[in-house]
Amino acid sequence: MGALGLKQAAIQLLKRNVKLKKGEKVVVVSDRKSCSFFNAICSAVKMMGGNLLKVKITRKRYQNSPLPHLKETFCQSDVIIAVTDKSISHSPETRIARKKYGARVVSMVEVDEGLFLKSVKASQKKIKILGKKIARKLRRCKKVKIFTPLGTNLSVNVIKNTIGVEYGDCSKKGSLNNLPYGKVGMAPINIADGILAIDFSRIGIYSKDRVKLILEKGKIVGWNNEKAKRFVEFLKRAGGEKALRIVELGFGTNPEHKSPIGKIIHDEKILGSVHIAFGGFGSKRKCKIHEDVILLKPTVYFDKKLVIKKGKIL
Repeated sequence: MGALGLKQAAIQLLKRNVKLKKGEKVVVVSDRKSCSFFNAICSAVKMMGGNLLKVKITRKRYQNSPLPHLKETFCQSDVIIAVTDKSISHSPETRIARKKYGARVVSMVEVDEGLFLKSVKASQKKIKILGKKIARKLRRCKKVKIFTPLGTNLSVNVIKNTIGVEYGDCSKKGSLNNLPYGKVGMAPINIADGILAIDFSRIGIYSKDRVKLILEKGKIVGWNNEKAKRFVEFLKRAGGEKALRIVELGFGTNPEHKSPIGKIIHDEKILGSVHIAFGGFGSKRKCKIHEDVILLKPTVYFDKKLVIKKGKIL
């Protein structure tokens, strides 16, 4: 699909998901040298009467690391749209702009042109219905138990007031949505015990690597091989001991996402998958890094109730 298709998709994003109003201040952020749909979004903002500011940031940063030079810019914005390879979703400046000043944030991490077009076409209605169904069940239980073919055997305590449903609605003040969207998340969390076997991590871990981490009271206390050790060392370099603590548990709810493509922003939305993150979560858990890993074909119990069987949501 050519430039016209991209512009139509950008307009749909602004109309349906963001509900952009004429005169609103929109900051479009990128850490890329060039991006076709970055330009399409900027054009769509201007066409719809938005007050556009383009911002380029460095690629030499960790996921969700601070952006102090953008604090004032973000806080004066109505909408922040990030087309980046390193997330800004949980950066302190983004959080302040959302929580204190009501900025709406759309984050597209590692999204390319094809994924952008696919994501905008996803059904908000279907994803919303499924997400709310899972969230209702999750709020009724005390403990989540996760098992995977690779060897995960993990128990996670439920903290009911941290549960959220992401289905692409970025129209409310202070809202944060990823594109693509489609997950139920619980964050921040702090208690998890057992074995976590990673199917995919953006820093080069795959199922064939058979990486396993041992968690006690929510913290990584052991691992099984050299690649697992390197993952732990990466976390510590980026965020110290705090980065070894579990911070999020999520469930993928996007029916259009069926198998991994090697990008966390997509793969954590795979229908019936589980993702777990380590590190920080805004002001609720301060850390310089927020790092997700993906679990595929999980079997999940909410207390004793089976809710996902080998990746199929029941």
